[in-house]
Amino acid sequence: MAPLGPFESNPRIAVALSGGCDSLALSVLADEWARARGGEIVALTVDHRLRAGSTAEARCVRAQCAEIGISHNILTRRGLKPKAGIQDAARQARYELLTNWCRDNYVLHLFLGHHLEDQAETFLLRLSRGSGVDGLSAMAPVQARGEIRLLRPLLGVPKARLRAVLEKRKLSWIEDPSNLDPNYARIRFRQVLPILAGEGLDIARLAATAARMGRARTALET
Repeated sequence: MAPLGPFESNPRIAVALSGGCDSLALSVLADEWARARGGEIVALTVDHRLRAGSTAEARCVRAQCAEIGISHNILTRRGLKPKAGIQDAARQARYELLTNWCRDNYVLHLFLGHHLEDQAETFLLRLSRGSGVDGLSAMAPVQARGEIRLLRPLLGVPKARLRAVLEKRKLSWIEDPSNLDPNYARIRFRQVLPILAGEGLDIARLAATAARMGRARTALET
């Protein structure tokens, strides 16, 4: 957390919580961190209504947060379902709803649950599109979006450690079926990561390259 600061005393933090393993582990860890400093977190779940079951899942997440003592809000996307680009539409709606809620409720910091594998996948996606230094730096640990700071505390943490956090606390999570759908480029890259690892392009090395690109981008901007 230290490199992502500074934080106010008694911090009030928003956490994007889908109910999946990564965001639930982040919520639990962030809640412990905030409470130790006299603060609190508010978990925010976006019901994007772009696939069947999203509303029921959001309500399950709300019930689980009530059990573990975390404040929770459901943010609902309105409007027609797009005919194409479902994942992009869901992501755009998610960021808009989350940052708008933070702005309206005077919350400066929004935590996102991206982890080491997410960073490696993002690097490969950008590489496949011919991105330069800016794109290949992938996701930044700290990013400004209007008045809101988007923070990714887990970028250097492998998914297996996040799963262990929840297993130790005997917490269950939701598995999003779209995470196995090969129609999405990110999922196809995820499936070939073991093959790339056999050639020396493992997850840690890909993420480290993205971090070096991030330092190069910072130097260029300076």
